[in-house]
Order: sequence, then structure tokens, then C-alpha cells
Amino acid sequence: MAQERSIEVKVGILILVSLGILVGFILVMSGLSFEKTYTVYVDFDNPGGLQSGAPVRIAGVKVGKVDEIRFMGGTIDPKVNRRVLVRAKLSIEQRVKDAIHEDADFYVTTQGVLGEQFLAVEPGSPQKAVLAEGSIVKGIDPPRLDLFLAKAFELLDTTVNGIRNNRELISDIATSTAGLLKNLNVIVGENKDRVNRTVANLEALTAEANQLTHGARVQYVDNPKIHRTIDNVDKLAADLQRDSGPMLKDAKEALANVNRVSGTVGSPEEAAKLKKALTDITELATRANATAADAQAIVAHIKTGKGTVGALVMDEAMYDDVQELVRDLKHNPWKFFWRE
Repeated sequence: MAQERSIEVKVGILILVSLGILVGFILVMSGLSFEKTYTVYVDFDNPGGLQSGAPVRIAGVKVGKVDEIRFMGGTIDPKVNRRVLVRAKLSIEQRVKDAIHEDADFYVTTQGVLGEQFLAVEPGSPQKAVLAEGSIVKGIDPPRLDLFLAKAFELLDTTVNGIRNNRELISDIATSTAGLLKNLNVIVGENKDRVNRTVANLEALTAEANQLTHGARVQYVDNPKIHRTIDNVDKLAADLQRDSGPMLKDAKEALANVNRVSGTVGSPEEAAKLKKALTDITELATRANATAADAQAIVAHIKTGKGTVGALVMDEAMYDDVQELVRDLKHNPWKFFWRE
């Protein structure tokens, strides 16, 4: 009895160990991780064959998984202000959070040619900020090999149908082309000598052109006289440029003076008026000079005591007599009318 119980215990232990191994194998195969994760959302127009549970890898190392792939219906998401067809929800381990930046690229690829698809992440530039938790980014769609094959098959089918439906036309085109090539071959064969002479003439013409080019270069490019002429022209241009500044300044001043004169004297009548005014001014100046000379002579005459005014001004005795006469007339005004 004890032996049977011992066998049952051993079998039970064996079953439990087998179940533990099976559970561990399932956990390992499913990629279960106890690392803390954070969520990032990636939008696609077509994620290809990417499925929920697909791994998320950075540089080939698994750092998370795709939790959910949801069809958004192609509506405009106000959070990102763009049309969204498919949105994938990613769970990424916290330990790699600092390595994923705002300019990181999320794209779908495969392990090998026919391997399972997974979502790969290019971390981005370290100069950019770290991608925040809950961010919504735009992913890169995988290449559409199925669409390429479908369009290639459609193009091939259209080509085959076109050839099948236009066999007679294609046959006529091929026949005409063959006849054209045959006639061209005959023409070339019959005119072989002319073709050879034409080729020889072209070679001679090419040689003469080369010789003419060489002669022109020696005569007009490498000739020392040409170089001296060019140097003289450069020197003359430099001198002209140096002297043209003052000449241009003088010309501008002369032009300004002419403009002022022409602005003042705009017509013959105005010129005549200006001439008459200048004549009057000249006469007035002459008269003023003569008057000033006469005044100077009179003053000199008075200073020397000549004449009545000079005697009155310069002779004190006469001045006293006149003053006495004026005083007497003031006291005896009847002397103006009565004479003794």
C-alpha cells in the first residue's frame, strides 16, 4: 500500500514538473516580460502583414511588442490634424525610453525575406528631446510587393492582349522594317565608293579645320602683339578711369551753372530785361561814384576854409560875427524892416 502511494506521489510530481516546464516554455516563446513599459502610438496608411503581438525591436534587440492594431476609418484625428487609417499601439520597455527621440523612425520590416514581420525603431538624433509617453507618431509603410506584382501583372496582361489583338499590324511593321533595312543595305553597298570618299573628305576637312584653328590661335591668341595691345588698352582704360572722376565733377559743376543761368534767363525777353537791368545798375554805380567824388571834393574844400561855407566853418572870427548878428536880430527884429 505504501509502495502504491509512493508511485502516485512520484507521478504527481512528474506531472507538476512537466506542467511547470510547459508553462515556462509558453512564457519564453510568447516573449513575456516583466519589465515596466510605456505606450506609444504609430499611425500607418497600410502596415502590411503586421499583427498584434509582433515584436518591437531597436537595432535587432526586442524592446517591446505591438499590443493592438486598430482601423481608424480614415477620419481626421484632431490630436495630430491628419487623416489616419490604421493606428498601432506599442508597449515599449522603460529601460530604452531615453534612447528614443522625437525624430525617431518607426517602420515595418521582416526577419529575412520570408520571416515574420516586426516593427523596427530608428532611435533618432540625440540632440532632439526624448519621445514622451503617449505620443502619436507617423510610421513608414512597408513596401507593397503585392500591389507591385498586381500592377506588373496588369501591365503584362495588357501588353499580351495588345500583341494578340494586333498581330497583323505588328507583322506588317516588322516586314516593313526588314524591307527598309534591306534597301538601306543595298543602297550602302551600291554607293560604297561615294561613302568612302565622303568619309575621306570629312577627315580632310577636319584636319584643315584643326590647322586653321591652330593658326588662328598662334596669330590672334598667343601673339605677343595682341598681348601688348591688350595691355595698352587696359592701361588707357585705367588712366581714363582715373582722370574721368575730376573731369566728370567739373562737367557737373559747369552743367549746374548753366542750368542756373538757363533757369534765370529762360527767354529772349527775359535776357533783354536782364541786360537793361545790368546797364541801369552800371549807370547808377557810375553816378554814385561821381557823387561820392564830388562830396569828397566839397568836404576837402570846406576843410581848407575855402568859400562861404568853408569860411563859416573854419574862420572863428567870421563865425563869431555871424553869431553876434543873429543874436542882435533876435533882440531887435525891427532891423529887418527899418534901416538907419
